Amino acid sequence: MTHAAPASADPKPTASGPPGAVPDRLTSLTLLLLAALTIMSGATIAPALPAMQAHFADQPNANLLVKLALTIVGLVIAVSAPIGGVLADKFGRRPVLLWSLVLYAVGGASGLVVQSLGEVLAGRVLLGFAVAGTMTAGGALVNDLFSGPARGKFLSQQAAFTSFGGAVLLPLGGVLAGVGWRAPFALYLISLLLIPLVLRLPRGVPGGISVAEAAEKPRWWPVILVYFLALAYMIAFYLMPAQGPFLLQALGAKPAATGLLLGAFTLIAALTSLGYSRFAGRFDPRRVAALGMGLLAGGWGLVAVAQSIPAVLVGLVVAGLGGGLVFPNLYAWLADLTPPAWRGRITAGMSSAVFLGQFLSPLVLAAPAAQPAQGFVWGALGIAVIGAALFALSLVRPKVA
Repeated sequence: MTHAAPASADPKPTASGPPGAVPDRLTSLTLLLLAALTIMSGATIAPALPAMQAHFADQPNANLLVKLALTIVGLVIAVSAPIGGVLADKFGRRPVLLWSLVLYAVGGASGLVVQSLGEVLAGRVLLGFAVAGTMTAGGALVNDLFSGPARGKFLSQQAAFTSFGGAVLLPLGGVLAGVGWRAPFALYLISLLLIPLVLRLPRGVPGGISVAEAAEKPRWWPVILVYFLALAYMIAFYLMPAQGPFLLQALGAKPAATGLLLGAFTLIAALTSLGYSRFAGRFDPRRVAALGMGLLAGGWGLVAVAQSIPAVLVGLVVAGLGGGLVFPNLYAWLADLTPPAWRGRITAGMSSAVFLGQFLSPLVLAAPAAQPAQGFVWGALGIAVIGAALFALSLVRPKVA
């Protein structure tokens, strides 16, 4: 998730090209497609979770383990992203991306052939390593190629593109889940189609950095604040793909309908990100994040009390508005805080925070099987408190740039 605008608006030299150089359209499209792989990594199989649970019902703790098949990807990314960041800073962005795309296809599509729940989880672990590589190296390359307002605008466009991808792929995952729980895993083979595009990207080893830039250190307290906000927000945000399918099933939704609702959620986030791209960088990022958190809290409150699928859709629309604001805002805020020599590692820390939140979501906000809405209640309360505290901070302390 990131911010939007043509790189041509930014004449500042980048780490990957001479003064005045800007990414061409194919390079920008490649970066957008790489970002779309992130949302695919977990939520694509979300509509298949109830069927997967029924298939493995005879295995101990199948209820929890099937949910972990969705979120264990986040734990692996949280652990391995720092390694990906170091590799991207040392060897370049492109080599890390190429190996990650291959691993993405192998680990992601393994669900087509595995025979046990343990093997499903092993494939998801491989997928986590792959996403860590694509997210950190791709994010660092965006920061190499864009700066200033152009970076903020591109990040918003990237967030919108990612959400639009989810709006297509999640319903498709729902349709495939109606065929069988294995079918959605075939979507992960899409990563192989990106290899020819990645081969033409800049290698991305940070170059052209002055001695002063190389010696610059991050301001860790603002960076840590952004990491914490990303972690907390993702714990609440990921309630829908992790626990929403079970709530919707209790309300009578079929897998295809679940996919469509998840797709509507991401579509609203995409439209919000596109709208926000026009104003990127004009507002205090703390207040934008606080507004997004308030919208998510309101959306999850509506979902928690919904007694019908149309009522859930209303809550998803409100929550999607929040997601479209928070993610591009946080990524642009973090990029402004990141010295050139630290791009891979700082981006890796953000990846760890985001995906650790994904993993923790069904654990921190666990709901009993008989009360699937309970997690949304706690999620709404928790993120509302954090959003309110962040807004209060913006009133009493100077803007954190």
